[in-house]
Amino acid sequence: MFYKQVTDLTAGLQQIELSSVLPCENVKWLVEYVPYAYFLDNMNAFVTLTNTLRDFEYAPFLTAHTPDNSFLGFVVEQHLNSSDIKHINDIKRQNQSLVYGKVDNFWKDKKAYLDVIHTYMEVHGTVHGTSTIYIPGYVKNHGILSGRDLQFLLRETKLFVGLGFPYEGPAPLEAIANGCAFLNLRFNPPKSSKNTEFFKGKPTLRELTSQHPYAEVYIGKPHVWTVDINDLSEVEKAVKSILNQKIDPYLPYEFTCEGMLQRMNAFIERQDFCHGQVMWPPLSALQVKIAEPGKSCKQVCQESQLICEPSFFQHLNKDKALLKHNIECLTVESANDILVPSFDGRRKHCVFQGDLLLFSCAGSHPTHRRICPCRDYIKGQVALCKDCL
Repeated sequence: MFYKQVTDLTAGLQQIELSSVLPCENVKWLVEYVPYAYFLDNMNAFVTLTNTLRDFEYAPFLTAHTPDNSFLGFVVEQHLNSSDIKHINDIKRQNQSLVYGKVDNFWKDKKAYLDVIHTYMEVHGTVHGTSTIYIPGYVKNHGILSGRDLQFLLRETKLFVGLGFPYEGPAPLEAIANGCAFLNLRFNPPKSSKNTEFFKGKPTLRELTSQHPYAEVYIGKPHVWTVDINDLSEVEKAVKSILNQKIDPYLPYEFTCEGMLQRMNAFIERQDFCHGQVMWPPLSALQVKIAEPGKSCKQVCQESQLICEPSFFQHLNKDKALLKHNIECLTVESANDILVPSFDGRRKHCVFQGDLLLFSCAGSHPTHRRICPCRDYIKGQVALCKDCL
C-alpha cells in the first residue's frame, strides 16, 4: 500500500495528478489538516482525478489544522563543512543584531522598534532586491546570503530580531542553534482567520499568540524573548537582559537528524491507521482538563504544560466517561461541531460529538466549558508522550 499526504486542496490535487502513475486502488490518501466538513464541501475538486475517491479510507485522517497533528517535521540544516565546524567556536560574538525579514515590506512601520535595538547594538539585514524604502539608514544590509555565509553571520550575532512575519518559519530555530537570542513578537489579540488576512479562507481555527508560538512555548528564555512591539520599554528591557548574559547555542532534539528519525520510527511502528486495534498514544497519557468558556483545549492544556491529544476525544464522548471526572450530565444532546464535547455546568447539560471526524483542539465556546484530553510530552520531542517510546 502506498501513502501520500495531502495538506492543501489545490496543491494536493496537482501532486495527485502528477504522481498517480499507479492504479487508484493501490493508493490510500491521507488527508490531514483539513476539517471534514470543509473537505466534503470541496470534494468536487478531486472528482476529476477518480470517481472512486469516495471509496478511499480517508475519513480517519481528517483533523483540524492544530499543532497536535502527527508532526513529521524537519531538520535544522547544517551548512558547514568539516573544516568550518572545527573553527566555528573560534568566531567571536559582535555587538550586533540580525533582522529576520528578507523583503523590504516586512520592515514597514517597524522603525521605532528597531531604533530601540540600534541604541544598544548594530542592526544587520539580509534583504533581497533593490527596494529599501522601509529599512532605516543605519541597517547594514548583506543581501541574500548562502547558507554557509548566513551561518557564519549568525555566529557573530547576539540577537535575531523578529518583525512579526513570516509566521512560524525555521529561521529562528537556526538562529537559536547558532547561539543567538530571538526577539519574538507577541500578538494581542492572537492572529487567526477571524482577524488576519493571511489566514482568511484557510481551513483552520488556530490562533497564533506570537510570530513563533513553538519558540515561545517550548523554548522560552534565555533563548526566546517574547515582547509587545508597541511596548518599547519592554523591548528595551529584553535587549538589555540579552546583552547581560551569555547564551549558548541550543537546538531542540526534535529538529536534529536523530530526533526526526526517532519520531518517524515511533510513528511508523506505533500508529495504526488501518485497523485501530492498538491505542497510541497510550491511554495512560490522558489527563482531562476542563476549559473555562472562551478557552480552547489547546489553551487549557498548554497552561498546564501539556498538549491536547485529539485521538483521546473519543474516550470523553459519553456521559459515563465524564462521570469518572466528576461531570454529571442530567441532559445530553449530540452536535456535529468542532467545539464538543462540552457542558453547561449551570444546567448540567452535556453536548457530545455526533461526527467523530470533527474532534478538534482548536476553537472555544462562548458559554460552555470544553472537555479537553491533554497529555504530557517529552521535552524536545513534543510530538511524543513520555510513555510513547
